[in-house]
Amino acid sequence: MRTHVALLTALATTLLVASPADATIHNGHCARIDRLHVPGAQLQVAACLDELTTAGTVASGHTVPADWAGLTSLSLPQPTGAPGIQLDGYFPDTSTTNTNHGWNHDAQFVLRLPDHWNGGLIISGTPGNRRQYANDRAIADHVLSRGYAFAATDKGNTGLTFAEDGLRPGDAILEWHTRVTQLALAAKAVVAQRYGHTPSRTLMAGISNGGYLVRWQLERNPWLFDGGVDWEGTLWTANGPNLLTVLPPALRASPPATTRRCSPPASPPAQNSCGPSTTRSTGPSPKPSTSKN
Repeated sequence: MRTHVALLTALATTLLVASPADATIHNGHCARIDRLHVPGAQLQVAACLDELTTAGTVASGHTVPADWAGLTSLSLPQPTGAPGIQLDGYFPDTSTTNTNHGWNHDAQFVLRLPDHWNGGLIISGTPGNRRQYANDRAIADHVLSRGYAFAATDKGNTGLTFAEDGLRPGDAILEWHTRVTQLALAAKAVVAQRYGHTPSRTLMAGISNGGYLVRWQLERNPWLFDGGVDWEGTLWTANGPNLLTVLPPALRASPPATTRRCSPPASPPAQNSCGPSTTRSTGPSPKPSTSKN
């Protein structure tokens, strides 16, 4: 709660020092980069880039393809034409599962501020147990090319052991919401610093666990957002039903896996050397053709 109060104070301060005249200064490439400060950040690194989409950030090292590998089709169009400023960094945190940039520090974030801004801001939390660049292909590329500013967080814990973060069961998931709120407040402040005024509209978008974060924020913090896209979001509730209550019983009830050893096939094979097949048909067998040539 103290963190949120501090961020709100910083946001209010930023709005007071950003005069209407400042709004015309942002037109130049990476203008005001030396004046940007992410409220509450323990570390931030600014870069002026000719391309904020993955068409440029892969080569420049300002994304991590492993974060978004397998989430999108290889044929997904890759937009271009979004020069601007990228801010990378992290908020204070005690866990160290995120190894991006060699920082070994959780609560990492990325903010991208295009030179040609349309007035909007997109906030995103990552799917699964991935890191802050996970939405770069599926979401960031497309909104940046349309002029939106974009910000994403790793949710405060990553990897297969993310559930160990915290003192009680569920603490790790609760931190996700705190980190999204923290980032949204900070990103609005940075947008005001860069463009001279806060976003005219702030939207949230996310996939899977990121979609769940969208629903939670719109229900709990509607004052922060104008809308959102919950993309195949999971649903975590305190008393279930959710994956923590449904998946363990399902796994316990599943039959044990069996291993069959096969002898080398005969040539030509006279029979199934593995014994009777256990494969089930998922539909009717095709009928033999009755057509005549």
